[in-house]
Amino acid sequence: MSDKLNSSSIDKVLTILESVSKHPTGISLADLAKNTKIAKTTVFRILETLKLREYVTLDNLTERYILDIKSLELGIKGLMNVNLVEVAIPYLKKLSSLTQETCFLGVYNHGHVVYLYKSEGTLAIQTNAHLGSRMPAYCTGIGKALLAYQPQEEIDLRLKEPLVKYTENTIIDRVGLYEALADIRLKGYSFDNEENEEGLTCVAKPIFNYTGNVIGAISVAGPTNRMKPKIDQVINELKNVCQVVSRRLGYIE
Repeated sequence: MSDKLNSSSIDKVLTILESVSKHPTGISLADLAKNTKIAKTTVFRILETLKLREYVTLDNLTERYILDIKSLELGIKGLMNVNLVEVAIPYLKKLSSLTQETCFLGVYNHGHVVYLYKSEGTLAIQTNAHLGSRMPAYCTGIGKALLAYQPQEEIDLRLKEPLVKYTENTIIDRVGLYEALADIRLKGYSFDNEENEEGLTCVAKPIFNYTGNVIGAISVAGPTNRMKPKIDQVINELKNVCQVVSRRLGYIE
């Protein structure tokens, strides 16, 4: 019996906290009782304890309750403990299954993309991108998706470095690269049109975290003759996956 009572009490506390969190300008005691369907006296008693523990605070002018510092601390600590790879893996597997192509997860590192995970679709490909390998950001799908959202000083620094032309399609004109990065920020995704490997087309999109910063990117890569006819479908599937992963990491558009 005591376990059930404790469980019920915990459920009420969490219900009240969740209700308060949905009202950034605050919520009154009466509205809290109404919304949660918990007795007003019980809500008041729980709120008093939460106030003492600094999980909620009462605005004396409006008589509304809002989240306090402890709730914010818990939320931020939880988000900081979320691992990008662990969150992304099941969605990469789903994406590779839907597109039948190879999907990559990568992060930015001093002008390069570092590949952290690869999920092969039913139509596997041979590519120079391997787990743990580093590739130039300016000529890869994931790399450009990541570079486009770096601070301007970082972009300027990397585009001043020597740019190698890996294929006939590799963009090494700096004005052209600045325009390409601006277009990526506008559209939200990037292309690698055989710029790093001949015959290979890649589309990539960044992943954002709770701070609003880009912390990684996901790409779908395959032979150009296979990717081109279904590129719109691939982009839509990629957008959906990156949106879900970003939300799991606390990103709010």
